[in-house]
Amino acid sequence: MPEPREAFFDKLYIRATDTAPVEADALDGVLEAPINRAKDTVDANYFGSDGWKRSKGTWKSFSIPLSGHVFKGSSPQQVLRDAFESDATVFFTLVEDEMAPVGTQGFRYPVKVTSYEEGRSASDVVTFSATLAGQGAPVAL
Repeated sequence: MPEPREAFFDKLYIRATDTAPVEADALDGVLEAPINRAKDTVDANYFGSDGWKRSKGTWKSFSIPLSGHVFKGSSPQQVLRDAFESDATVFFTLVEDEMAPVGTQGFRYPVKVTSYEEGRSASDVVTFSATLAGQGAPVAL
């Protein structure tokens, strides 16, 4: 019988170049990193059909809303802020299982940072949220 997947990840990385991440690229403090996938559709009906609407999938996309705690001096969090300001494509890597065979460990996603926000309150740590918009197909690790 299939087992449910655990809702955690081994490592998250953000890197300015499309190369294998190193430990210095580890994105710490992230509490959430869901991968939201979507597909555009177009109507596929024609006159003379049975009157029921049908659609056909076209372009696929994904977005990744991140949230977590700001770490002072964090280079990967600076990559997020810089990518937002510059509109550069950066590379987000999510490693679900470091011990899995190559090709099933996780994915590297080419993304643009479309939003970046820092939140402050008097009784808590500084938090951040960012939205990453897909810029092509993910690559399996």
